[in-house]
Amino acid sequence: MKRSVVFTVLLSILLVSCNHYHFEKAEILYNNGLEKERQEMPDSAIMLYHEALKQLGNSSNNELKGRIYNQIGDLLLKHNIYETAWESYCQAQNVSKNLNDKSNLSHAYRGIGKYHFLYKDRDSALFYFEKPLRFFNNIHNREEQSSVYNNLASAYKQKNDIQTALKYNAKALVLTDNLVKRQRNYAVRGQLFAQQMQYDSALFYLKEASHSQEMSVKASAYFKLAELPKESGINDSLRYHYLQEAYQLSDSIENKAVSHQIDRQEHIRITSTLKEENHTRLILSIIISIIVVLLISVVIFVVYRKYLKRRHEQIFAHKWERQEARAQENENRELHIIEIIRKAGELCSKNFKNSNEYPLLHKKINSDKESLSYEEQKKFQTIILKEFDTYLQQLSSIIPLTDNDAFLCALLQLGFSTKECAACRGISSETIRSQRTRIKKKIPQNFLDRGLAVVILGDENLSKR
Repeated sequence: MKRSVVFTVLLSILLVSCNHYHFEKAEILYNNGLEKERQEMPDSAIMLYHEALKQLGNSSNNELKGRIYNQIGDLLLKHNIYETAWESYCQAQNVSKNLNDKSNLSHAYRGIGKYHFLYKDRDSALFYFEKPLRFFNNIHNREEQSSVYNNLASAYKQKNDIQTALKYNAKALVLTDNLVKRQRNYAVRGQLFAQQMQYDSALFYLKEASHSQEMSVKASAYFKLAELPKESGINDSLRYHYLQEAYQLSDSIENKAVSHQIDRQEHIRITSTLKEENHTRLILSIIISIIVVLLISVVIFVVYRKYLKRRHEQIFAHKWERQEARAQENENRELHIIEIIRKAGELCSKNFKNSNEYPLLHKKINSDKESLSYEEQKKFQTIILKEFDTYLQQLSSIIPLTDNDAFLCALLQLGFSTKECAACRGISSETIRSQRTRIKKKIPQNFLDRGLAVVILGDENLSKR
């Protein structure tokens, strides 16, 4: 009797020790996964998270399980693997619903809400975003409470309920101590004020958001700053700067996309898990499986071929839509840049024509003399290049210009004919026409197609005058 009691006690101690060992190992793997995420190695992070779950197995440590499932969901959602992310959030919901601390359950509901939000199902998204409010006082993590309000602000913003969105956004800001989340909330707050045409407040919060270390928040803030009207104090030059910064950040974000790596890693993991689970069953049912395979192989082949055909068609259609959208976005950006250059040229031309130098120059080049003297050429070139500096700087970001090229572009903006330009330069009209042709050849083809040549060089018929 005593031996059996001792044996039972020792066995219990051994089981507890093993469980404790697995819990500690799972915690270490989870923390290593977080570190891999910070190092922008999401494929390695995914492997570590699943290994941590495997260590936990059927244990009762549902708090750690919930954290891991939510972290996997966030990572997959970040890299556009929506369906698998949704499954992970559902797992987090299942293991967290009986915990006293509802932080993980709240996180899971928000993850499912974001899944619906990304698929434009606003009602379902709001339904899941509002669920944590039912047990809000049982959410012990202040940052999670802040995230609940933050998601609600985004949902009501999409429904154009600006006042409610601002209310939840303010609550999120009060609760969070995280600088990245705070600046993300600033970006949302700035957009909400912009929709209310409170441009001073919008400008303040969007500028704060533009200092974020998170590239997506920074890019969004720059795009919204570029969209603010002139009443906010954003001039064309500053708008052009914001657009340039935003597009550079967007390109960097796109270049860092690694969703295909995660997707491949998920496929390898799922395949490996299925092999392990089915190994024993396969040995027991090998004879039946062979018979079944022989009977249904033809059907499977036909169905699978049809599936692959539909899948390839869907993938091709999706890629085509993305290419079309990207091409349209580039075209709009280039047209916007051309419009900024055109306005800058008109403004510089208007300012110079109102100066005292313009009548003097116009009189000299239309006098009986064939051209200006060398000293007069240098004098007027210096004055004009200085007056047109803003216009020429923006133009030089697209086209490499020499000083003579820049001088000619400025003269053409003033509406001077080929003969008048030749008089200003002290060269022949034929040389001016050749220089116009060289400048036109320097213009990138995409900007040439959008009409930049007409904006900076004027009508081709001018070369015949």
